[in-house]
Amino acid sequence: MRDAGHQTPHGETPYSPTSLLRALTANPYSVAPLRPHQHPAAEAAPPDNRYTRVITLLLALVLGFAVAVSVLDLRHEAAAEDSPRALLETEVRQTRTETEQLEDRRTELEGQITDAQAAVLEKGDVGGAERLEAFETAGTGVALSGPGVVLEIEDSAPLPASPGVSTGTVNRVTDGDLQVAVNGLWAAGAEAIAVNGQRIGPTTAIRTAGSAVLVDFRPLSPPYRITALGDPQQLRNAVEESETGEYLQQISTRFGIRRSWEDAEDLAVPARASGTLREAAVLEESGEAASETAPAEPPTAPSTAATRGPEEDSP
Repeated sequence: MRDAGHQTPHGETPYSPTSLLRALTANPYSVAPLRPHQHPAAEAAPPDNRYTRVITLLLALVLGFAVAVSVLDLRHEAAAEDSPRALLETEVRQTRTETEQLEDRRTELEGQITDAQAAVLEKGDVGGAERLEAFETAGTGVALSGPGVVLEIEDSAPLPASPGVSTGTVNRVTDGDLQVAVNGLWAAGAEAIAVNGQRIGPTTAIRTAGSAVLVDFRPLSPPYRITALGDPQQLRNAVEESETGEYLQQISTRFGIRRSWEDAEDLAVPARASGTLREAAVLEESGEAASETAPAEPPTAPSTAATRGPEEDSP
């Protein structure tokens, strides 16, 4: 019990914040020190005996059992076949399968169209099939293979972490870096270029959306492998000795962007999808188009080319 003779200047509860402040203000020498047995929390503490310990242990066991049962129920629901996650995974796999089937069907139809075009051109114009193939080759309409180089550009390794941070910053490869590299390969004399399997043409757009780099609106992920067909030694030397090589060396030194070269004698770049048919006309016997034309699709705004194709290298 507290000392009954100890009174505060204004009658408040002993050692409450208000009474202590007033006591210190009035006469600091008359304030008795706070003893452990006089602390208010000591009176509110429950008794420590065998029964309280047993009850506490039982409550802890019941609470742990309830938490374990809840976790098992949640895991069972997440792993069930009809769970939202399982249904979403199934839908993604089905969509991928349908996409692959449609791509295979498109490839088959494109081959049939090419054969039909060649047959018609051979009947009506001698050498027309060869000219069409040359035009398609220059316009990225057919797949090509041959010797060349692969320039791989990758994000930097994690930089040293600052105090209080678990992981360091990673410098990312930007769309501008890929544009500079691709343009440098064109200037070095590359015959065909592809980035991560996406063919680069005169109107190909290399852009960024959020943290992803897009090539013709297809998101790519690092490392970025730029495949260029041509003489391997000539392409590599021309790029390294040009402004493109200086730029790549600068971002590698300042930001830690990693790059590497790989020479190969058998590389392949895929064909780029053919352009959309916008207008068609029937040819007369004289070879001139008829006066009436049927638009197949309303024109749209042209896309902005992010790289320079072979056509732009020619005068």
